[in-house]
Amino acid sequence: MELVKYQTKCKLIRGWDDLFALVDDHTNNINSMKMSPYFKVFEKDIEPWSKTLEQIRVIFDNWIDVQRKYVYLEGIFFGSADIKSMLSNEFNKFKNIDSEFTKLMKQVTKEPKVL
Repeated sequence: MELVKYQTKCKLIRGWDDLFALVDDHTNNINSMKMSPYFKVFEKDIEPWSKTLEQIRVIFDNWIDVQRKYVYLEGIFFGSADIKSMLSNEFNKFKNIDSEFTKLMKQVTKEPKVL
């Protein structure tokens, strides 16, 4: 995965379009293989990959959504001291989310591979 530095906290995934295109391309290739008269011979090898690609697609769909929301909310909660005082409960909840998210993204940075 292509990562880009986000402030001083962590790195975020960039190039989502390329990732989605690659997953879709591999999925289409597998679907083409399923149309082959020789599919039965390789079915045991192909089906796990098909399921893996489906799972990756779902994870990417969720991940891109979470990353967008994180960046948006991070700007709100850490960008203004007024928000911290006016929405103290929500700020504390977001601090926990911030900690979990940045920890996860640091793990991704150590090994930025999809599989």
